[in-house]
Amino acid sequence: MMDTFKRIRLGGAALLLAAAVGACAIQLRSGDDEAAAPASASQETDPLASKLAQCRTVNYEQRDDFLECRRIWAEKRRQFLSQRKEAVRQVGDGASSNGSIVKDESRLPSGYPSVPTPGGNER
Repeated sequence: MMDTFKRIRLGGAALLLAAAVGACAIQLRSGDDEAAAPASASQETDPLASKLAQCRTVNYEQRDDFLECRRIWAEKRRQFLSQRKEAVRQVGDGASSNGSIVKDESRLPSGYPSVPTPGGNER
């Protein structure tokens, strides 16, 4: 009796595992088509994007291609970091006269008391 119960539990666990693996396979397969469309659109707007896509398959033994990919990666990193600096600079331009950043409190729920800021500067 106990042996039959263990077999039923083991069979149920195996079916559950098979169903989970199947569901994951279906989810991963359907995600490939959706992920390919935005990637191709970004490659059309960014000339480095198509080169970066090719660099994903380059290995260290392909010395010339590898060095070219390192140059492309450095250029893309430089572009990315310069975008971050511009964003930080834009946030800094929104600073108030005392040097602190003014917070947008329009999304806060009304009717709650304000929380004091560190340093005792209450509104």
